[in-house]
Amino acid sequence: MNERDLEDQIRSLYGDVAWTRARGILHVMAIVDREDALIAIGPAAPHSEIDRFVLGLASARSELILTTGAILRSEPVLEHRYAEDAETNGSFVGWRRKALGLEGAPALCVVSRSGKIPENHPALRFARAGMVWTSKAGRERLGPSLGRLSVEVGISGGGVAASLGALLRRARSRFRAQTILLEAGPTISAEFYRRPQTGCPRIDELLLSRFEGAARREAIGPSFESRAAIRELFPDPPTSRRIDAPSGAWNFDRYRASVSDGSPD
Repeated sequence: MNERDLEDQIRSLYGDVAWTRARGILHVMAIVDREDALIAIGPAAPHSEIDRFVLGLASARSELILTTGAILRSEPVLEHRYAEDAETNGSFVGWRRKALGLEGAPALCVVSRSGKIPENHPALRFARAGMVWTSKAGRERLGPSLGRLSVEVGISGGGVAASLGALLRRARSRFRAQTILLEAGPTISAEFYRRPQTGCPRIDELLLSRFEGAARREAIGPSFESRAAIRELFPDPPTSRRIDAPSGAWNFDRYRASVSDGSPD
């Protein structure tokens, strides 16, 4: 996909958005709509090229990607590229530069209590910089750095959830990250949808891909946030685009938690 087609695709999904104003914590999720459940990654999962495009767009908008050691262990070939094919990936690089003024790949933050992170994981090679947020035991396992990532102790007896607020403050300060993409499992992600009792910030934008067809049992993962919780966090209705794919019908929704959604004045 060339840059012009990429820009047309973005506009067809979300309309005219001032992306430099649409900052904050982003979350991209794909669910089986009739089950209110996450789509489990695997050969049985319904496929959508647009769903992959949405994730690439969120990555291209971000200055930092927040993931976990568990994700890296479960996806050993994961790279935080914007697209699988070289042309589309290059078009995202160009769009990222022109639309947002961002150069280079996003920084990477890996949350891992245990410090069990594959040292040669391709995601670590792709990141321009970053850090591992771990416990004292995790740092003893990893040492002071992991490739381009520094290793910092931020997880104590209070657990991972209690440290997320401090982690985001540290990441924003160190990497000057105004837009952060959350790529974590449901346990960590759920903390960003709850009332901020532990100081963990809440999601600013949810890009939700909803598969409307019937999914195979092995493609149905854990439950997603309830519809009531999403309505509470995002009181304004989302923008939505329905697209028919070979796997079935999909809806691509964009929720923003505040009035400052990036829409032109």
